[in-house]
Amino acid sequence: MMAPSLLRAWFYLVWLCILRLARVRQMVVIALALLALMTSIVGLTTLAGRGGMEQWHWRWPPPPSPTLMRLTFADAVQGMQLLPHTLSGPAPTLAVQDALAGAAEIGLKGSRFYLFSTWLVFSVFLGFLLPILSLSFATEALGGEREGGTLVWLLTRPLPRSSIYLAKFVALLPWSVGLNLGGFALLCAVAGAPGHFAFWLYWPAVLAGSLAYCALFHLMGACFRRAAVVALVYSFFLETILGSMPGTMKRISLSFYTRCLMFDAARPYGVHPEKPSIYLPVDRVTAWSVLSLVTVVLLIVGMQVFARSEYQDLA
Repeated sequence: MMAPSLLRAWFYLVWLCILRLARVRQMVVIALALLALMTSIVGLTTLAGRGGMEQWHWRWPPPPSPTLMRLTFADAVQGMQLLPHTLSGPAPTLAVQDALAGAAEIGLKGSRFYLFSTWLVFSVFLGFLLPILSLSFATEALGGEREGGTLVWLLTRPLPRSSIYLAKFVALLPWSVGLNLGGFALLCAVAGAPGHFAFWLYWPAVLAGSLAYCALFHLMGACFRRAAVVALVYSFFLETILGSMPGTMKRISLSFYTRCLMFDAARPYGVHPEKPSIYLPVDRVTAWSVLSLVTVVLLIVGMQVFARSEYQDLA
């Protein structure tokens, strides 16, 4: 007979917790529904050719003067390309005009990646979907056990409480991180070429943000009976409000450092904060250090809280 082993028992608990998290719960259904909705919107936008600025219109002269010409940006670039071939003049002048037309065409093509990054990645996914997808499993790891009355079974296992907390955290990572990266990959896939490029550029930031959010929401699951509600309030108000505030106040939000990692990766491609002097981004090393440190500290704090809590409401 194999001798009892605490390490083997811990790994078995991790595997058992992974299987228990496979049950589809309410917050997971909500997160998947929101992800499906955004995927449909992005897909329809891509099919309609609205992913870039090609179909945007501009007026000349601008208001309030009467409109003499109303063209799309694609029509304007095409006209600029044809202009050197229809006019006569000094060769240097025509060469400059041709160069301007080429620069305009490159800028118009680059608008697809820029708009995808600023609209979907930074605003929708990072500011809304990433926290929701993270909390759907992270709050259920302990919060679901507490609400379902099965936490007593965990507490009676012959393992230290801190190791049980760590086992639940390790078990939720495949589900939560997989959902975050998989959801981000799905959104990028339906966006076409700009989305494919954005995924390979931004996925490390999504991974770092996912780990930090999981550690935070897992701690909430150990502290609150209705952890999902607390996590939703935190996501919608604190992360959203603090993440968009000027000055240094936003630096206590996790989304700020995740966004800084993305800005650092996309800077060579023209994606940067609209007003860097107000946004005050940090460098890549600082962002990685803060997110890693926050993940470790929250995990240690959660282990201590779970080990010392009485959970008298389970009786």
